[in-house]
Amino acid sequence: MSNLKLAVIGCGAIAKGIHLPVSALSSQVEVTVLVDKFLPRARQLADEYGVPAVADDYQDVIGKVNAAIVALPHYLHAPVTIDLLRHGIHVLVEKPMALKASDCDEMIGAANDTGAVLAVGLVRRFREASRFVRQIIKNGMLGNILTFDFREGNICSWSAASALAFQKETGGGVLTGIGPHTLDLLLWWLGDYDSVKYYDDAMGGVEADCELHLQLQCGASGVVELSWTRDLRNSWIIRGERGVLEVEKGFNPLIHLKIRNQDVIFTGRALRGGTADKSLRDAFCRQLDDFAHAIRNHRQPFVPGQEGKRVVKLIEACFASRQSLEQPWRFPEKFGYGVLEGALP
Repeated sequence: MSNLKLAVIGCGAIAKGIHLPVSALSSQVEVTVLVDKFLPRARQLADEYGVPAVADDYQDVIGKVNAAIVALPHYLHAPVTIDLLRHGIHVLVEKPMALKASDCDEMIGAANDTGAVLAVGLVRRFREASRFVRQIIKNGMLGNILTFDFREGNICSWSAASALAFQKETGGGVLTGIGPHTLDLLLWWLGDYDSVKYYDDAMGGVEADCELHLQLQCGASGVVELSWTRDLRNSWIIRGERGVLEVEKGFNPLIHLKIRNQDVIFTGRALRGGTADKSLRDAFCRQLDDFAHAIRNHRQPFVPGQEGKRVVKLIEACFASRQSLEQPWRFPEKFGYGVLEGALP
């Protein structure tokens, strides 16, 4: 079988910085068309990567490609993916899979109806460190999991092609931004949740800081904190009966393991065949290869639609039960701080 003809739909920062460079290195796919409403952006990237065609409407790719990467704003993931799947086009859709669990069901149904592959871009599962942590937990090295503490956040400074990631109507905000990656690892490592209490600073707009307090079905409880306004600890801590595991943030993070009642802490990086990940793109290369192999071998991808739906259900539950995050500077008297005499009301 010749290389799969691939469309990249949405030419924003993730397509420019990751999907196109990774696709250019692949022996499995050939990008034959770029789609973006802003055609000059698509043309510039097409010239840079030798892509023969551009379009400003995703429907122009129907009948011309085997597969597509959907890297559009969040609110467009579901309708575009469903339409492509119904036309038999295999889809790798960026996270979050959709904004509603019911949309996820429709996406999964469209894939089942046509036999097209539906993969979800929860790429952190493809990191060697993530797989190693899952193996440690599943092998029982930590014993029964008791608590977890996930903190991920930095002052927002990355390059963006538009402001859509920060707009409520397009599904923007920190919970749908970095949240799907963090929450997917939590659910993949530790299993589904029983209950969640959710707090954020949205105040009718888009949240930049949020906290989730979760009770898991395995009996463990803990917190997930996400931020676009502060540099947090940026690590994930899992405490079990037999030990504590801490995973730092990054494409090839340090992993710290402390066995209970032992003074020694083991620290290292996950290797496969003696080799560690060298860059962020390594995991994306594995993701694209898995997508292509799933298409060729008529099998489920490593992250199928049902797995992508788990995160969407959790995010949907958070928004449905949203409470205000405590912000001491708004109500100083509540937290024991006096109001300066003569200060503005």
